[in-house]
Amino acid sequence: MNLFFAFLLYKVESIAMNTQLKPRHVDEFEWTGTILGIAILFGMFVRVLPAFLSGFPINDGGMFLVMMRDLRGNGFALPSYTTYNYMDIPYAYPPLGFYLGAFLELIGIADMQILIWLPAVFTALTILLFYSLASQMMADRPRAALATAFFALAPGNYAWLLMGGGLTRALGTLFFITSLVFVQYTFQNPSWRMTVFAIVSCSLVVLSHPQAALLTAVSCVIFGTFLIRSRIAAFHAFVIAFGTLLLTSPWWGNVMLWHGVAPFLSAGQSGDLGASLAALWGNLLSRQTILPFATLFRWLGLGWVIYKRRFDLLVWGFLPYFIDQRSASIVTSFLYPMLAAYGFLDVLPALIDFVRTRKWQVEKDNAFMNRQAFSMGLLGILFYLVIECFMHAYVIRNVTLSYASRDMMLWVRENTPTNGSFLILTGRADVMTDAVQEWFPALAERHSTTTLQGLEWTLGGEFYPRWNDLSALQTCRDMTCVESLGSKINIEYNYVILDSSQMSPDLPSSFMKKGYTEIYTNGQYRVLGE
Repeated sequence: MNLFFAFLLYKVESIAMNTQLKPRHVDEFEWTGTILGIAILFGMFVRVLPAFLSGFPINDGGMFLVMMRDLRGNGFALPSYTTYNYMDIPYAYPPLGFYLGAFLELIGIADMQILIWLPAVFTALTILLFYSLASQMMADRPRAALATAFFALAPGNYAWLLMGGGLTRALGTLFFITSLVFVQYTFQNPSWRMTVFAIVSCSLVVLSHPQAALLTAVSCVIFGTFLIRSRIAAFHAFVIAFGTLLLTSPWWGNVMLWHGVAPFLSAGQSGDLGASLAALWGNLLSRQTILPFATLFRWLGLGWVIYKRRFDLLVWGFLPYFIDQRSASIVTSFLYPMLAAYGFLDVLPALIDFVRTRKWQVEKDNAFMNRQAFSMGLLGILFYLVIECFMHAYVIRNVTLSYASRDMMLWVRENTPTNGSFLILTGRADVMTDAVQEWFPALAERHSTTTLQGLEWTLGGEFYPRWNDLSALQTCRDMTCVESLGSKINIEYNYVILDSSQMSPDLPSSFMKKGYTEIYTNGQYRVLGE
């Protein structure tokens, strides 16, 4: 790796030398290849590094583990319900990732290894596809290459895809990108070949991840509004929509036959306007590195695209926050690197020249490639982002289910009756991202009353209130609070699991006064039974 980086340094220095010898004639391919090489090599490496380090699926994936097993147990035919948490949850989740995982299990790959490595591989591949998307949307290879570097070296942007749930999230993101590439090309230059590719890509994203599918539909409408300029293009757009519905109908048709439209309506619940605005503003201000280079360039680029009237980019990036703010950050994870590239390559040189000459002049014809200090400064920034990504890899690696958690779940599976119902109090307020809550039904094979995963397909408008109540339950410090909230959400249990490192030390004794006895402890977790 050191040799490769030395080679990249040599390439940038050669660009700088060419600047002095041949002003404004630096080879664009050489500059683009150097930046893109950094993005691909280091971006892919930091995405697979957590998989090497973890040894267990990162954070979530328990429900998907069970759904893969359900699929295999049903002879690869879609079950009507999943056995996850024994709550009659419809098997309505897009099944492509489960089929892929179940097939790999069939040929001898362990299910845990599938949930570790497939998300990492899918996430690494997004870098190559992002360059294709950026090249198309920015119509400039050097700017697309730098956008790819900012995308590849954005710690935190890819963490959600690397988790065990990335089996569907990362897969859906891959097909989301390919769909946008083919759909935009079809809108601009209609051809049946590209239309077929667009139909296949859109169908695969629908079969991979529900939120990615929603964002694909929204994106197609947005870009269709800006790009379609002929009846032929409009007809091809209709064919893409119809073809996607037709190809995916065996899946959604079966789900609707068994359960009606209720699961889809339930999963499609979104937040309010206030939450959307807060999420948008917070995302714009977010800084994922100690030195917020990308955030600064993003804001410069935002002003630039407004000045250039690239309203297609602005609508595409910000409208999803008013439709489904939970998944809108997927789009901005693609938009912000493009804005950062514009900010660095277009706005920053103009600002520097303005400070020096008091004249505002925007460089043309990629003149930034002829600036030695500019190229070397960029290399330094990218090197800094690489270091941040390496540090973040170790942060991601630690977001896994602890050995103590797994030992507790194994004991529960082997020493409690199969009809046991468990109240799990870990002290973590966001129950939807609590690995213990999600993995317990999968590893312990018992019912958890406090696990939220899967209920988005059944609760409809009650999902968010349930989320809030379960989160409040995790902050309880005494039995009165637990009983009050438990009664409100109508949960029944005969076992309690407490994380001693997080919960109030008075909580176990309050349960024991109600007739519970301690039946297991491993230093961190205490299991109480009636």
